Parts: sequence; structure tokens; C-alpha cells
Amino acid sequence: MSGRYAILCIDDEETILESLSMELGGRFPGVILELLQDNAEAEALVAGLLASGIEVPVVVCDYIMPGRRGDAVLAAIHRLAPAARTVMLTGQSSLEGVTTAINQANLYRYIAKPWDKDDLALTLQGALESYIQEATIQRQNQALKELNEGLERKVAERTEALRTANAELTEANRKIGEYLGIIDRQVLICRISRAGLVTYVSDALCRRSGYSRADLIGLNYWHALYSATTETLMRDILARIERGQEWEGEILHQCRNGDYYWAHETISPDVCEDGTILGFTSIRQDITDKKAVEALSVTDPLTGLANRRQFQQVLEGEIARARRGARALAFCLLDVDHFKAYNDHYGHAAGDRVLQQLGRLLTESFKRGCDFTFRIGGEEFALLFPVHDAEEAAATAAALVTQVEAQAIEHAFGNPGPHLTISMGVRLIDPAEHALDMDQVFEEADRLLYRAKREGRNRFVMHDGALRPAGTA
Repeated sequence: MSGRYAILCIDDEETILESLSMELGGRFPGVILELLQDNAEAEALVAGLLASGIEVPVVVCDYIMPGRRGDAVLAAIHRLAPAARTVMLTGQSSLEGVTTAINQANLYRYIAKPWDKDDLALTLQGALESYIQEATIQRQNQALKELNEGLERKVAERTEALRTANAELTEANRKIGEYLGIIDRQVLICRISRAGLVTYVSDALCRRSGYSRADLIGLNYWHALYSATTETLMRDILARIERGQEWEGEILHQCRNGDYYWAHETISPDVCEDGTILGFTSIRQDITDKKAVEALSVTDPLTGLANRRQFQQVLEGEIARARRGARALAFCLLDVDHFKAYNDHYGHAAGDRVLQQLGRLLTESFKRGCDFTFRIGGEEFALLFPVHDAEEAAATAAALVTQVEAQAIEHAFGNPGPHLTISMGVRLIDPAEHALDMDQVFEEADRLLYRAKREGRNRFVMHDGALRPAGTA
């Protein structure tokens, strides 16, 4: 569902449309009010709105109009937007017209002219809410259906694989299938007291997290089941609960054995009749497979590093995080020297192996949780990692340049030496640089990279902004 809506009003009399505009304008914040006098243009207008991502949840149409009657117009619109609530607004009608609108246009209500403006507004409000509620239910049902189908496929595939591998595991396969079926049917739910202590956990949640009820009942909810969640997020959730509001979002949770799983979680306050908050309830939906698919969309398939799409998201977020935490970041752009010549003489397969080897080296060298490595295109890579000062950034960059040359990958068609090398531009991001944005950082690092190329390659050039002048390796 797009979340962008338009209410369409069709009448051949301009004065009627003007009245509708005055009465309905401002009554539906965020909803477009479309007024149409020529009913011959109705289908084209609706088709255009839908094509541009705007849903048409409510259509109000006169009955007696030149060319086509209102029931025919509503029937035509219904074929384009079957879920739209249709309202016939007229001073003259026939049972035949109303019947046609009901049968062919899913008529929501018939309102006679002259109408009561409050009645009309409430009718349209109810129609809009009905449309949104139905769409929400359909979307949720579809999501649950897809989840169930995915789990059923997994059960079937795993059962068949175990049966083929060893006939003696047939009974074990049956038990595994039953276990997965139970997970599929049950809800991951946990209830927590106002003091933050776990009072109830479902079997599904116990099985997914690896904890037993005895492990969890009476423990602090945040310490027991939120070891993978940041303190900032915990405070945000608690603040919403204290205000009596629901929190909803995606959270990475850690199991007892150290593994992680993603859940779409809804946390709602438990409120008594007098408004007192007694505690809260957490309901989770396992979306680990969905997140795995998302991870593929932001991963470079050749090197396994994050791709340019992920790079754009991470860089902007980490710059903002660095400002809040008053810590410096080193942003590096690096490029394989004379890579085109390498591909031309050793072949593209050999070039791919070089990129994979470089990707492994970056992964091994930058493996802290706060380090980020990217392949942003061709032979160009990017790094982002926190540093204490410019000296640490320079030392890290120099070490990487040396490590790459030390791989001793033959490159007889490059220079300055017989082995493959890299050039690097390093931009140190000072948290005090308030007027800094992602494009500026990238462009400056790119200029430094090409300066390293011009100065002879197999080196880095660094500029650390407000901290000190530029330096070279």
C-alpha cells in the first residue's frame, strides 16, 4: 500500500463540485481531492493516478449526467480500482441505477441531494478508513501466508534431504518436521512487568532464542533477550512505552548459543482501565530469511564486500554517528594500480581473482564491528573506520599499501615495481566539521586518490581536514 490517496468527485455541475470542494477541503489531511466535471475522462484520470502510485480509495459520482449515468461511470472505475468505495450522490435515481452500482461497482452508499454535509463527510471518512483497514488486513494476511509457505518448503526440503542421506533418520526427520511445524503455527511472545522483569514467554520464543522458561522468567527482559540491541534503542522503546505508545521495528536478537536472528517486533504497553501502565508485551515475527535476501542486495557478489548501495547508506549514517560521539573517522578510497593493463595481459579471470584476493585482505585487516569495507565499482574499493588521530589513520593506510605489495602478485605491465600495488586517498573526518556531507567527503577522498596516482602510485595521500595539513606516505 502506497500511503498516498486521492478522493475523486465526479459531477457535471460546476456548482456541485465547488460545494464539494468547500465542504471536503481540509477534512482529509494528506489526501488529494480530485474534482472532475467531464465523466468521459474518469477512467483516464483514475488510471493516471494509479500509475503514479496514488491510490483511489473513495469515488463520489452523480447519477444523472450527460453521456453516461453515474452507475456506468462507477462500474468502469470499479474495473480499474476494484477495492475503491463508491458513493452515488444524486437527486434523481432509479432502482435500476442503484442496483447496477451495487452489482457492478461495489456501491458503498447512496446519498440523496441535497445532502447533509456532516453526513457526507462522515460517510467519506468511513469509506476511507474501511479501504485502508481492508488493504492492511490483506497485506498482513499475504505476509503471513508467504511466511507459512516458506517455512513449509523448508520443512519439506530438510525432511527429504535427511531421508535420502540415511533411512535410519526417518524418525528423526519426522520429529524435526513436527518441531518446525510448531514454530510455524505459534507466536513468539513475551510479557514483561513494569519493572522490566519477564513474566511469561511462549514456547516459540523459547525455542527460537534457545532459552527455557526457567532461564527467563523473573529475569530483566533487556539483559536476557536484548544482548544484541543498542542502549539507545532500548531507551527509545522504553520512552514510548512510558508515554503509552506502541513501538514497532526490526531488531537483531542474540540466541543463547551466540547466534543471531532478525525479528520484526511490536512492543505494546499493557494499560489498565485507569490508564496505569502495568507492563508491556513483545510480539516477534522471525524475518531472518528476509534480511538474508536484503543482505544479498547490498553485497558485491565477486568479493563478498558491501556494494556501493550499502556504501551510500553506511557512510552518511556513520558520519552522523561520529558527530554525536565526537570521534574521528578515516574514509579511504583505494584503487588497483594499472588494473586495465593487468586485465588486458593476464585475462579477466585473473583480474577477478586479484579483486577477490584484495577483498579477503580487506576483510581480514578490517574486522572490528566498527570497520566497514566496500567494493564500489570495478577495481575501486572504500574503507571507513574510527581512529584516535591522524597518525593512526596514516599508519593504517601505510600498512595496507605495504600489505598489498607484499602479496607479490606478478604485474609485469605496471609500475613502479614488478608486483601489483594500490593507490589510496585518505580523508580524516573530524567530528567538529559540522558542515560536512557524504558527497563532500567522497569527492575529497577521490581527489586525494588521483593525487596518489599522479605522484607515482603504490602510496596513499591523506588530508585530515581541520586536524593537520596533508601528508603522504
